[in-house]
Amino acid sequence: KSQPTMDWTTRLKIALGAARGLAYLHED
Repeated sequence: KSQPTMDWTTRLKIALGAARGLAYLHED
C-alpha cells in the first residue's frame, strides 16, 4: 500500500499550503 513517509509528507505539504493560503487571504 502507500508509504507512511509519503503520506506524512503529503499531509505536511497540504497543511503548509492551507496555512499559507489562509495567511495570504487574511493579509489581503
